[in-house]
Parts: sequence; C-alpha cells; structure tokens
Amino acid sequence: MPKKLGIMIAGLALFLLIGGGCSRTDAPTTNTSGATETPAVKDTSPIKLGWLGPLTGDVSSVGTANREGTELAVKEINDAGGINGRKVEVVYEDGACDSKTASNAGNKLINVEKVTAIVGGLCSGETLANTTVAEENKVVMVAYGSTAPSLTTAGDYIFRVVPSDSYQGKYAANFVYSTLGKKKVAVLYAKTDYTEGIAQVFIDEYKKLGGEVVLTDTFLQTDRDLKTQLTKVKNSEAEALYFPTYTEAAVVGFKQMKELGLSISIIGPEGYADPKIVAAEGTHDTMYTAPVSPENESFNNKFMAATKRTDVPIYTTHAYDATKILLETIKKVGTDKEMIKNELYNVKNYQGVSGEITFDKNGDLATANYEIMVIKNNKSEKYSAQ
Repeated sequence: MPKKLGIMIAGLALFLLIGGGCSRTDAPTTNTSGATETPAVKDTSPIKLGWLGPLTGDVSSVGTANREGTELAVKEINDAGGINGRKVEVVYEDGACDSKTASNAGNKLINVEKVTAIVGGLCSGETLANTTVAEENKVVMVAYGSTAPSLTTAGDYIFRVVPSDSYQGKYAANFVYSTLGKKKVAVLYAKTDYTEGIAQVFIDEYKKLGGEVVLTDTFLQTDRDLKTQLTKVKNSEAEALYFPTYTEAAVVGFKQMKELGLSISIIGPEGYADPKIVAAEGTHDTMYTAPVSPENESFNNKFMAATKRTDVPIYTTHAYDATKILLETIKKVGTDKEMIKNELYNVKNYQGVSGEITFDKNGDLATANYEIMVIKNNKSEKYSAQ
C-alpha cells in the first residue's frame, strides 16, 4: 500500500472515531435498510367524539339533559388534563328521535366530522338508523337510551349502557299478570322502533303467562288526539292498559284518559320517568317500569349544581356513563377504531353512576334489574302493594 494512501486511511479512521464519540444523541438515526428515522411527534390534536340525540321534537327535554350529562363527563376529563395530553371535543348532532333526521346526523358525524366514536343515540330509531354506516366505517356507537331488542344483533360496533326491552317488556307483563292480577289487557302504542319492540315483548310474555290481550291499537307519535283509540279501550273488557309512548303523546294521552273517565290501571315503560310526564295532568296512580339504579347523591348534586337544574332527568346518568366509558377506553388503547371496539367487549363490572356495567358478546348489558314506580301527586315513588 502506498505510504500516502495509508496515512489518509488512518486519518479518516481517527476522524470517524472522534466524531462518533461526540455525535448528538437526538440526531436522526438510520435503520438497517439505510432509511433515516426521525423522532416520533406526539399528537396533541383534540380527540373528536360525536354525540347523537333529540335536541328538538317530542323528546327534546330528555335529550337536552342527556347532552348535559355528556358535557359534564367531558369537562371532568378535560379539567384533569384530557386523554394522554389531548383535549376532548364533542360534535353534537340533533337526531330529533326521528330515523331520517338521525341518519343524516350520523352520516355527518362519521363522514364529514370524522369522529372517533359516537355517544348515542337516545331513541332506538336514532341508533338503528346508523348501524350500517357505523359498521361500514368501524365507528363505535355507545347508546345511552336505545332499548329496542333489535339492537342486540345490529352489529359488532353497537353497544348500549341500558338494558334491552326484551327484559323490560317481560318484567312489565309479569307485574300486570301476577302482581296486579289483571288477566285482560289492552295495548296501545306509538308506531316507533322503540315502542313497537317493547309492546310486542309485553304481548308475547303476557299471553305466555295465560293473559288475554283484548285490544291492540296504534297511533303516530305525532298524533295529539287519541280519543278514538282510548274510547275503544274504555269500551273493551280490559282491566289494564299497557301504553308505551314518548313524552308529548303520553302527556296528551293521560289528559284525554281523564276526560273520558278511563279508570283502569295504566302501565308504561321507563320513559315515564320524564319530569314532563310525572308532572302531567291525569297521571296519578300511573305505574311504570324502571331500571334499578343506585341512589347517587354525589353525582346528582354535582349535575344539578353544574346545570342549575332541580332534578336529574332519565338517561342523564347513562349518557354520562357512556361518555366516560368511551373516553377511558380511548385513554387505554388510543384512537384506533377497531381497538376501541375490541376493548369495549372487555368492560366488566364497571361502576358507573347509572349502575354496574358489563357488556356481553352482543354489546348489550349482561344483566338487567327492574322495579315498578308509581306516580303519586305528580311525584314518582317506588310501588308497594296496597
């Protein structure tokens, strides 16, 4: 080897040795393929959730309160630093308890707003209208008030923190037949996904018990004159009326029952806990099924202080829980939509303000417990046999 060349090689080796020992530790590195690797940039952009529920229409009084339940949950998360340093933003869309309106709202949340997941809907029709688009785009929906039995098989990305009406309808039928001892009933219900589903469960179970359904009739949720149907009930041999509907039609119905002198036992679903129904004319002694939930004085006080309300409307605790469960899941696994879905199936014995939550293989609550409430002097209280 020529001497000059040997000196150059030795010098180069010495330069590399010295330079390598003094190199910056945060400089870009190369992998085995020679490609340059840059330090990962932490994502600090907001996590965007969607919310779906009725902010207008017959059930808006409930939907507005439920939105406030979600807002409280998000505020608590953000005040504590967000999710892994990222703030949470919510896009609120009005489903109006109407399938077409809710479908448009859901499509906007998923395809325009590109939300990570959706809290909602309240009404079963709102959720059912979006199951296909949610499945196609792998966007989880956690419903906080949708109880229709058909949601059980609606898809892998559909969850709910309220029990299916397959429990509630059966419980109501057993109460009417066995506890009240009523062997003949009339069933009058609104033509919606929710009320049609629970009415059919009630009818099937009541007949199985040996009871007779002497009259079945329907009306549109937007109807404000039910006197024709109620007159049929009065003229039938029914000893009790099962009357599942949403708020505004219920309020009208009770007033017209009083005007017609309909004096048989009236039983309805958990939606009767709406303060507007409880305060309505003609509801005295009306009974309804309600999920057994813990008396959560701490949450109630916190919610009422934040919203200046004097009560906690139905499903508000469920909207709060649905939001918290979603955000805690995202904190654990990140924003990958399939990972969020998979992790939700692992939720067991979650102690929510609405009660204990465990999701089964269908995204339904694994267990459901009900009790009967009765309206006395425009206040709800637990039913007790006279």
